[in-house]
Amino acid sequence: MCAAQAAAQEAPPQEVQVHHDHGTYTVSARFAVAQTPAVVRAVLSDYEQISRFMPDIRSSIIVQRTPRLLVEQEAVSRYALFSRTVHMTLEVTEDVDGIHFVDRSGRSFTTFQGQWLLVPHADGTTITYELSVNPAFSVPQFVLRRMLTRDSRLMIAQLKQEMASRPSAEARLPNAA
Repeated sequence: MCAAQAAAQEAPPQEVQVHHDHGTYTVSARFAVAQTPAVVRAVLSDYEQISRFMPDIRSSIIVQRTPRLLVEQEAVSRYALFSRTVHMTLEVTEDVDGIHFVDRSGRSFTTFQGQWLLVPHADGTTITYELSVNPAFSVPQFVLRRMLTRDSRLMIAQLKQEMASRPSAEARLPNAA
């Protein structure tokens, strides 16, 4: 078991909710970190290094930067005897409020779109994660719901660990004497 998985099991469960409606699953989560929005954004947009701190993502490659950012990703999810490798070509849009993404490949999902919303506060940043997903493969509803819940909690734990390990911009500034 990796350190992030152990931390996810020890940490109190995050606010992760998964709903199902007519084949589409909606995941929503909200959590806070003691880092600035700039540090949070740096971690969430570290597309080419994401597999270093999120081991379920096997590869993440920027294939195009302009006129739109496209990131190809391959990830694997396991639940009991079930294992599925998924492929995505994410069109990513970054704005003042956060990061928005949608899969344009259609290889593994008929719908895969979501966003990370960042709200600064006195103690750091509150992050809201939203995802709508409809797999292009057959999987029992109870299995997919459990996978999405578990994978979202693990992802949040791994992201929190990475965010905590990165220094804020203020910490890197030399002291003015």
